Amino acid sequence: MNEMGKFTFIGAVVAIVVILGGVDGRAQDSKQKAMPGIRHLLLASQPNIVFVTSSVFKPNFGSLAVADQACQAHAEFAHLPKNTYKAWLSTTTVNAIDRLGTARGWVRVDGKPFADTTDDIAAQKIYYPIRVDENGNFDNSAGGSPVWTGTWNNGTLHPSGNCLDWTSASNADQGVNGRDDAIAGTLSSSGNSACDSSYRLYCFGVDRKVPVSVKPATGRIAFVTMQFWGPNTAGLADADQLCTDEAAYANLSGTFKAMLATDGASAASRFNMNGLPWVRPDGVPIASTAAELFSADFLNSAINLTADGQEYLANSGVWTGANSPSTAGDPGTTCKNWTSNLDTDWAETGSAGFTHVNSFFAGGFNKCNGGVIHLYCLQE
Repeated sequence: MNEMGKFTFIGAVVAIVVILGGVDGRAQDSKQKAMPGIRHLLLASQPNIVFVTSSVFKPNFGSLAVADQACQAHAEFAHLPKNTYKAWLSTTTVNAIDRLGTARGWVRVDGKPFADTTDDIAAQKIYYPIRVDENGNFDNSAGGSPVWTGTWNNGTLHPSGNCLDWTSASNADQGVNGRDDAIAGTLSSSGNSACDSSYRLYCFGVDRKVPVSVKPATGRIAFVTMQFWGPNTAGLADADQLCTDEAAYANLSGTFKAMLATDGASAASRFNMNGLPWVRPDGVPIASTAAELFSADFLNSAINLTADGQEYLANSGVWTGANSPSTAGDPGTTCKNWTSNLDTDWAETGSAGFTHVNSFFAGGFNKCNGGVIHLYCLQE
């Protein structure tokens, strides 16, 4: 094949890949490695790439330009599509989101869509977490890895610190970090750390303006409630009723139940494992199969979208009742089977916006009179 023929062939394959497997909403094994080399080539004329660095860094870059050079070097070493790559960092003079300029459309190295516009990022409308590095490797660290950002949920400077505008590596100074297993705001601001820590960076291509979206997957709906719920004498039936009410408000058909462990039974035991997998109201698959929602270490995406598809929650408490979806609860982890609202009783909680089981389903304990906690709701 002559050189012109080669380029014509590559261009045709690019189009096929985008239609069949690039920017769509189909589920993917959370531990799969993206195809190196050829996938990068096939995306060369497609949307911007976003990735988390495989390397970790002290935050005393001295300037944003140095952090950008680190992103550029990682992208070029991995043979990612030619682009200008910038670090997702905020300073007192520039916000991370403004550093993306007029760029539009970001996909991970494996082709899964991250977000379409900067407005979407600011609104926390994120499809898949940035847990794929420049080489196509998934970060499978338990709980995800911290990432330096200095950035608030909406992409602006966080008031809690940015390591003195990225000049300090002292444990006396603080910097805000995100988590690469998170979507919505927690990908940027999930905690604070001393500046002598070494963390990863998010890197965004900024040269292209190519819209991306998700092809809605077929499946049962999973959502997080808009309203808070508290244990009460009506117990589990009352939790299920809130799920039913919010589904009806959003004109969702079918029967919905709360994803809660109970005294002696797991959350998984409440649902049919042989049915279709669950998807968010925007069509993003939560896990590859129904069973994986209850067994995988990482979800493909987070259950953080409300039933009406309008609000993406981040780092919001959610009642769960056990330390994993497949673990049975007991009176001490379920507010006495969801009937107690006393401040002397407790229940296990997770956080919407994360994808690792230790965070989305576990990691917290709240008193049973807590009034600002949501529910996960699944269609039967």
